[in-house]
Amino acid sequence: MAYLTFDDGPTKVATPIILDILKEENVLATFFVIGSHVEEFPDIVKRAYEEGHFIANHSYSHQNTKLYQSKTSFLNEIQKTDEAIAKALGLPSYSSHLFRFPNGSHTSDYAVAKKNAKLYLKEIGYYYVDWNALNNDSMQKYSSSELLQNLKNSCKGKHTLVILMHDTIDVSKSYTALQESIQFLKQEGYSFATFSSFFSDNSSF
Repeated sequence: MAYLTFDDGPTKVATPIILDILKEENVLATFFVIGSHVEEFPDIVKRAYEEGHFIANHSYSHQNTKLYQSKTSFLNEIQKTDEAIAKALGLPSYSSHLFRFPNGSHTSDYAVAKKNAKLYLKEIGYYYVDWNALNNDSMQKYSSSELLQNLKNSCKGKHTLVILMHDTIDVSKSYTALQESIQFLKQEGYSFATFSSFFSDNSSF
């Protein structure tokens, strides 16, 4: 099973291109959105949701200094993002119950704050997820062939994949390798799913 995940969007250029490719390949993905970007491009978020993709929470600001300032600030970042998504989708009670820490949950930076934040997430009925495969699109500028090879290298020997990519263009343009990446995964026998399948109560979606 492969879970395609896209962080840091929505963005004006990359996200619509990615949605077009996903639609063409008949594949669903999970988008970990930044709340301030949702407010900027609500129509793109709504399109992703209406096309069957799962919209999850990646903080409001993506700024560690704000996110980990206090328990109140952390929960506020979650809540503001949920509210932005709900408004974009026209679903007042929407909550994904799923969070991805900016830069991941296991990095050494803000380690104590992240440990506490995991407890705060539990208090509000939220889960978090990292990844076990990636194309390194946020690390440096790569060509489409290099992005594809990075993905292939990181997928070796893994039965279940949670693949990190970004629907941004500030470093690498991940969408340039997306179609070939999906086709590679299909050839390797992977099926695709979103994280909505982890939640039995879909009433909030």
